[in-house]
Amino acid sequence: MANQDAEAVSYADTLKDIVKFMNPLERADLVSISLTHVLSLSGSVEGKKAILQHDEVLVAVFNLHDHKFNEIAKYAALTLINLTAEEDDAINVLETSKSLSPAFPLISIAIKQIVDENSKLADPWTMVLSNLTRSEKLVEDIIVELENDSTTMPALLKAFTKLDYNKQNMKLHYLAAIFCNLTQSARGREIACEAKYDFLEKILPFASYEDNIVRRGGTIGILKNICFDPVYHNIILNEKDDILHAILYPLCGPEEFSDEENEKLPLELQYLPETKTREEDPDLRKMLLESLLQLCATKRYREVLRSKGVYEILREYHKWEAKFGQDKECLLACENVVDILIKKEEEIGLDNYREVEVPADVADKFVKEDMEYMENIL
Repeated sequence: MANQDAEAVSYADTLKDIVKFMNPLERADLVSISLTHVLSLSGSVEGKKAILQHDEVLVAVFNLHDHKFNEIAKYAALTLINLTAEEDDAINVLETSKSLSPAFPLISIAIKQIVDENSKLADPWTMVLSNLTRSEKLVEDIIVELENDSTTMPALLKAFTKLDYNKQNMKLHYLAAIFCNLTQSARGREIACEAKYDFLEKILPFASYEDNIVRRGGTIGILKNICFDPVYHNIILNEKDDILHAILYPLCGPEEFSDEENEKLPLELQYLPETKTREEDPDLRKMLLESLLQLCATKRYREVLRSKGVYEILREYHKWEAKFGQDKECLLACENVVDILIKKEEEIGLDNYREVEVPADVADKFVKEDMEYMENIL
């Protein structure tokens, strides 16, 4: 404890000495050296704590975000990524930005950088906004700010869906994480499903985007969050099958189905090539399976899933997972869906699983059984 206290004092003294050089009007070399040291400190728990206890240091970082030298502006953004990595710290940073007089427009600066196709700092600022939106305590207020300008969401969506959007080779993959974070909230899910944005239609291809797991995982996370809200099950399981296709395609392999089984499947899942591979990341496979489980909540949509050949796809997927993927949680998640789909509705005997209240002791028993299953599987 004594060593930690001494370290904290040392950090505080260092920050007090160098913050005076973190002025945009100072010589660029002094600013760069000072900010580089703060960036280094922000990478450790104690260093981050020290910075966040000294508002003047955080304010100095804010004030360097648009320095005329791109390297300094980049260091400021990277420091903010570190400082917002944990939820409580992200809240602290955003609250501090709002408490200044005048307030520092942290969210609007991030958006401006992201949608500027010539920005050299779009990626780090995308990561800053991703960190901020990850907090459920902040996401509602951030959505309000995003909606203050009706052009913001369309601009962000355009930046995400046009792969060559940024002319400085910024990839903007973390926009998928931002959108996923927004759909934690009811309003975020509503925005994603509003016809005026065509949001889902535009992002669906990225659920199978092989080149980057952040972009792919964020997109799958959006679909999962929406599936967890039964209000949108009618949109997900629509006649076009495009959303169901996006959920099922990563779980499909090159297996052949009978003509009768193929006729059930969404058109784009029929007669897949021998080169078709499955999603390689087990966490993402599990998210897709959990999405399907949520769609099994009501009789109406269980029947839709059966009619679309979901059982047949999962039957083959389970064989593959048991032999090649070998992820216990994915196997259990798959079996949870299959156990429902193979039952007749007379056996299930209820319309909506969500309306069933499971006593605490029974829930604990289910958890214990799942743990025992995963210990013995494979």
